[in-house]
Amino acid sequence: MNDLDLETRIRAAAPQVSGPLGLAEHSTRILQEARARRGRRLRKWAAGLAASVVIVGGGTVAVAGNGLHTPWGWTADNVHQFPGPNGQTCFTGLQVKPAGVAHDAPVVVAAREILAGLDLDSLDTSKATAELESENDRPYGDGTPGVMHLTPEEIAQHAMNRTAAELMFAELEDRGLLSDDKDSVMLFSMAQGCR
Repeated sequence: MNDLDLETRIRAAAPQVSGPLGLAEHSTRILQEARARRGRRLRKWAAGLAASVVIVGGGTVAVAGNGLHTPWGWTADNVHQFPGPNGQTCFTGLQVKPAGVAHDAPVVVAAREILAGLDLDSLDTSKATAELESENDRPYGDGTPGVMHLTPEEIAQHAMNRTAAELMFAELEDRGLLSDDKDSVMLFSMAQGCR
């Protein structure tokens, strides 16, 4: 029996677990709010940039949530969704997290603005998709037994994450906000409905 057959049998034998009551309505509301924001994203990004220049120039930085609450209880800086397997919706929440710097550091504020300004539906993910497809169903690179298997939806979700991260870090580097000697920000993501 190969690893894929074993994984399929394990998943089939697992007990069915239902989500918390009201989770579907909460997810639907989040996705509707995200769709409504897409048309105003450019104006919000420009206003956010102007506000951050004023705030940073004044010496204090206020970091506020943008209302993109996730089903996992945290606020996302951007969300992405597309049809997933078995009629589900593949939903991804992305959040910038500080790594070795303060939550209100200029690099963190800028990274959040950049991420929030990305239209995740229109990203060209072809390069990342090709890389992930070439790695799919191959043995793990670290010597772990088995193979890495991603569904087409997981490949699309991971490709979007990689592309968004590359764009965010490239823009931060262009702005001179990244330094080679220490970490400053990282992109955290969580997904559901992609498998």
